[in-house]
Amino acid sequence: MKNIIHIELRKLVKSPAFWIILGLYTLSLVTVLSGTESFINHVVENARKNSPIPIPSFSLYAFPYVWHNMTYVAGFLKFLLACLVILFITNEYTYRTIRQNIINGMSRTSYFGSKVISLALLSLFTSFILVMNSLILGFAVTEEITLVLILDKVFFVGVYFLEVFAFLSFAFMAATLLQKAGLAIIVFTIYVLIAEPILAFRLPEEIAWYLPMKSIGRMIDIPNTALMKLFGVNFRETVEWIDMLMVVAYSSIFLFFSYLKIRKSDI
Repeated sequence: MKNIIHIELRKLVKSPAFWIILGLYTLSLVTVLSGTESFINHVVENARKNSPIPIPSFSLYAFPYVWHNMTYVAGFLKFLLACLVILFITNEYTYRTIRQNIINGMSRTSYFGSKVISLALLSLFTSFILVMNSLILGFAVTEEITLVLILDKVFFVGVYFLEVFAFLSFAFMAATLLQKAGLAIIVFTIYVLIAEPILAFRLPEEIAWYLPMKSIGRMIDIPNTALMKLFGVNFRETVEWIDMLMVVAYSSIFLFFSYLKIRKSDI
């Protein structure tokens, strides 16, 4: 296991494209998370001038609500991380790295396992960045801080990890099945941004509810804020176990088809 992780990390370290895309993603994540409250407060301030009713002020970064707020916002940025996975996996086929690994004695199962570990490490990395950013922001704006307050709702971070891992697993499947970076990114983008939303719109709600991207995105609902409650809108402040189980099932399906392709394909 250590040898597999070492080989995988060595590939990543030697890839300039990997570091460039990962750096852009990290910069984008930190910038968006740190600037979301300022942007919303600017919008609310403009709305307050023309509103016949008082609009309350609120903070997205105060403990314990920062965990729900930041994981929800960060979920919109995982697409760039998925493109990184697609590029990294398809490069294995383009440059025959996977063939060389097999020739050198690595089994196909070990190769597959190394990629799953990479997906987990990327999911862990973005979760770590989110946690550090949220802690800094939370400590900066929360007036009375207690350990109980900090840890309340921190479970959203674990759910975010699962959300990202499932999304990257889908990207991994697309890259493994298609093996061409451009084609995989196009197909992946079309399905996520166009095809499934159209399906969800046209299918009955009880069927659309089970679609994969809809299931992944549904785990972390829109956070309730003072502004939402002002207009009588209430969203879930917890995570349903059925949603998590569905996402775990979808992740397993994505990885299963990726494994079958790796096992059966001529590399």
